[in-house]
Amino acid sequence: MKKIIFVILVLSLLLVMVAACGGGEKAPASGGDADVAAGKALFNKTVLGASPGCVTCHSIESGKTIVGPSLAGIASKGEDFIRTSIIDPDADVTEGFPSGTMPSTFKDDLSEQEINQLVKYLMTLK
Repeated sequence: MKKIIFVILVLSLLLVMVAACGGGEKAPASGGDADVAAGKALFNKTVLGASPGCVTCHSIESGKTIVGPSLAGIASKGEDFIRTSIIDPDADVTEGFPSGTMPSTFKDDLSEQEINQLVKYLMTLK
């Protein structure tokens, strides 16, 4: 009888330990590929807040212009440039495109995390 109680106690303890560790499953990734995927999903939304989404005005194909410039190769301009272009789009306007075209509301419509995710995705466009 004592042996059965001991086995049940040990098995119970093991179950508690496995549950506490998440059953061996990894927690969802934060950063890296997860942020890039989230940024790509944000980029591909047709509406962000009350404004047109990125994909509505920007292509990621070289030489293809929609309303704004193509973002193919944008990573070469660096993270700071990309971030500034999202939160203060008239700070550095691409030649041949009028200022005031890109919505300036993204700094209010997007969280800091969403802006970071967009930047991470755009940094993959080399």
